[in-house]
Amino acid sequence: MDRREEEPPYFGWLSTELPCYDVSALSLKTHVHTRPVGVRPLVELEATGHPLAVEQREGITPERVRTFAEHLLHPA
Repeated sequence: MDRREEEPPYFGWLSTELPCYDVSALSLKTHVHTRPVGVRPLVELEATGHPLAVEQREGITPERVRTFAEHLLHPA
């Protein structure tokens, strides 16, 4: 039986630019938690003041989700 979800998290760097933020999200420190086979890993950002890390920790409003959707579906 594969028990990889019991492994400690792996350190990593976020390697994706996210245009919905005014500041770059590239190279934010992450901790990647493996999960059972068939379940995507959980990528946890290191606790910083970056807006993405703050939103991951504290959650986002439905209005903020709409802003993301509008930006992605109707880019300027």
